Amino acid sequence: MKTLKTITLSLLFLAVLTTGCENESLTQNCEGDNAEFPEVFYSEELASIPCGLQSVESDNKEVNLVITNQADLEKYFTCHEQLPEIDFNKYFILAGSYTHHQCALLDSQSVSICNGRIAYNVNLLEQDCQAITSVFYAIAIENKYNNLPVDFKIQFKN
Repeated sequence: MKTLKTITLSLLFLAVLTTGCENESLTQNCEGDNAEFPEVFYSEELASIPCGLQSVESDNKEVNLVITNQADLEKYFTCHEQLPEIDFNKYFILAGSYTHHQCALLDSQSVSICNGRIAYNVNLLEQDCQAITSVFYAIAIENKYNNLPVDFKIQFKN
């Protein structure tokens, strides 16, 4: 009887462990075909205009913003040239700046959607000079995604 009880408890414990592992494997892998890559807008226009952020905490190394209207765009963006007209009825902007202890520049950026979240990936390149640099990045995507939380992932490629 004691052996039957031990076997039953062992099988029950094994079933619980197996079910737990199955639930873990159900979390979606956010790479390759499992991620959705929404169309991005204004990326070249925003990258070609020298811009920076204003009205933000200057002590922060990394500042990230979700801009959903023209008033916020004018409040936070400072540019040397006029920005393109953004239709905030159709799009919203993900933007930010990263201050680095030596020269750096924007290498690439991408947006993906996975597990009900927006992943905004920004790759920076470190340069061979000793000047504190603030790297600006911005991209626009469709408003149909504006209710999703955003994960800003800023990293150096080299």
